[in-house]
Amino acid sequence: MDDGWDRYADGWDDHEGARAYARAAFASLESVLDGTGIVLGGAQVVDFGCGTGLLTERLVDAGSEVVAVDTSPAMLAVLEAKIDRHGWTTVTTTAELADSPSGNDLIVCSSVCSFLDDYPGTAGQLTALLRPGGVFIQWDWERSEDDHGLSRSEVTDALRSAGLERVEVETAFEVEAEGQTMRPLVGHGRRPVEPVGRRLS
Repeated sequence: MDDGWDRYADGWDDHEGARAYARAAFASLESVLDGTGIVLGGAQVVDFGCGTGLLTERLVDAGSEVVAVDTSPAMLAVLEAKIDRHGWTTVTTTAELADSPSGNDLIVCSSVCSFLDDYPGTAGQLTALLRPGGVFIQWDWERSEDDHGLSRSEVTDALRSAGLERVEVETAFEVEAEGQTMRPLVGHGRRPVEPVGRRLS
């Protein structure tokens, strides 16, 4: 993942576009979770590529316990200052994915997967951190011929290769902010539940 994000940390939370994106992504998340049986209150969540924690904030407000992962020290410093300021006890930060616990109910990745050196491989690592029945969800810009981002087929293939089922990729939301229209993709799937009565060899 690109560590050059350090230079954006100062003032990132002041951008209306960033705040609007996080609000819309959280609403999208609630829609995806509807009917899955996963309730954010008390859920174990990994926010991978958390940045300054704009999505983490909403997860904490909803009652989730969050492991916030990012390779940018400056971004994590902003989030850690928020943790201290608000006295949050349900958020931990780390720069290493390996430090995240297994058995999570939910993995969220907001505008990070298209920057990964090995997106399919990382999707597989993240899926392994989910409990059976847990949900993986990502938001990324949809790539056109000359733009950065991911195509719908790339997201679909990566999530299926990671071992997720019920994979869906669609337009997440449409939001106007700072004179531009944001219309990212959302891709999501569930880690399969082991069949009842299956015997382990």
